[in-house]
Amino acid sequence: MRWSSGFRALVFISGFFVASTALAQTQADEIGQLPTTLSTEQLQSLTQLSPAVVPASPQPRAPRRLPIPATPLTPEEVSYRQAVQELGVSKHHYIHCELSNGKVRTGVITQITDNGFMLKDGIITSQWLQYADLKAAPRPVPAVGTRIGQGFKWAGFVTGCIAIVPLALVFYPLVAAGVIAD
Repeated sequence: MRWSSGFRALVFISGFFVASTALAQTQADEIGQLPTTLSTEQLQSLTQLSPAVVPASPQPRAPRRLPIPATPLTPEEVSYRQAVQELGVSKHHYIHCELSNGKVRTGVITQITDNGFMLKDGIITSQWLQYADLKAAPRPVPAVGTRIGQGFKWAGFVTGCIAIVPLALVFYPLVAAGVIAD
């Protein structure tokens, strides 16, 4: 039966590592008894060490706090929660949220709890929104501009990475060799 050259190379390399490990093991007869008494030099060096600091009596612990009970939602906030749960079924639908402070957020719902939800409104960033912070119920939007904007951000990120990799390949060996100081 013919074995592929890649498989033969893998078997050869594995055998090399197993043989190296087996030969590196110390034989039982090479290991001597460990000394049970200390020599005079060891005793002198031990006496020169400073005594260990004995910690003071342990401080009393602060009392544990009980978890904060969830505040009951108003009927308006309950309707916001129901709207978010209906919209949060799909991870690809963008929603439009108007906040009570006048800001507007557009993003994808990633996590829903009883008190709020997580809105991913950037390529990496997410924001936690509570139902009490909403001015109106979230509504679905096509968010074509948001999708295009995030696409441009991803394209810029990838382009930046592509531009940095050749520089790193040139400068890293120089830094490792000590030609360029850190």
